Amino acid sequence: MIYFLHGDTAPLQIKYEEILDEIKSNNPSIPEKIFDASLDEVTQFFDSVSTNSIFSPKELVILKRVESFKNLEGIAKSLKMYNLTQKEIIIIYEEFLNDFGKIKNPIPKKTLDSFKEIAEIICYRKENEKKAIIFYLQQELNISEYEAEKFVELVGDDFFKVKNEAEKVKNFLDEETFNLDKIKPLLSINEDFNLKTLIENFITSKAKDDLLHFIAKEKLHSNFIYGIGDEIIFYLKLSSLAQNGIINKNLSYKKFNEGIFEEIKEFFLTERGYPHPYTLFLKLKNIELFETEFLKKKLKELTYLEYSIKSGNMDMEIGVEDYILEFFKK
Repeated sequence: MIYFLHGDTAPLQIKYEEILDEIKSNNPSIPEKIFDASLDEVTQFFDSVSTNSIFSPKELVILKRVESFKNLEGIAKSLKMYNLTQKEIIIIYEEFLNDFGKIKNPIPKKTLDSFKEIAEIICYRKENEKKAIIFYLQQELNISEYEAEKFVELVGDDFFKVKNEAEKVKNFLDEETFNLDKIKPLLSINEDFNLKTLIENFITSKAKDDLLHFIAKEKLHSNFIYGIGDEIIFYLKLSSLAQNGIINKNLSYKKFNEGIFEEIKEFFLTERGYPHPYTLFLKLKNIELFETEFLKKKLKELTYLEYSIKSGNMDMEIGVEDYILEFFKK
């Protein structure tokens, strides 16, 4: 079987790992050879592909970084000439994006068509990444979708870090049941999660001291502006839905998940995708803490703060500290 993979760097790596695991689980102890087209190892790749052994029923042959190879279509045509019944072949083409998210090195259609004749074409890009990471964690740690999402919140969404943290947790649990609170001390928790937690505590319980200390220590004043902006907008959306009688804090999770979430999830779509229904449900208990006008006022003040900082009329550290200290003052 030939797999031709192409896509963005991190998502592509996720899919590559997934296919690799599948091949190895179906073919225990399969010999593996890896070649790099950017190091002029295409000839060695073909030497390996053309050789069959009666002692090894299957062999895994991988050719990486083919985006650097000028005659990629020639590889596809040459592979047609070989007996590949004893081979599992993975060919990887990495796409690079510009600042606007556009592909700088697209695969020529003629080349892609040539590979379609002999290989399974798999495209994996940024939009697939979150789902892939969540699925990976569910399989790797035998946990629910919600637990996987919380795990990603804690450590961040870099696949290589997620993979390392998951391996650490697996070794610690040693087949014991997963418990998020139990494994938290093991994890290298990212700054964004700590800041998000402190912002949420600040908004819902006015706990400002820890937030001020953390922002000053980690120099996260800019992150705070965007973080609290997201939180205010989130509660403004909840407030609007509550005013229209669509949600209230007394809803059961069953009713919310089965009858309401699908109708309102579009309001909460971000570049990371939709929130988990339970994550959104947990916020309902706070919807009566704020009046809509208060939230609008805080968002307007935040916009003015950001403008003043960017225009050079206000020091960022002083401006953020004042915003926090004055947040609940009438």
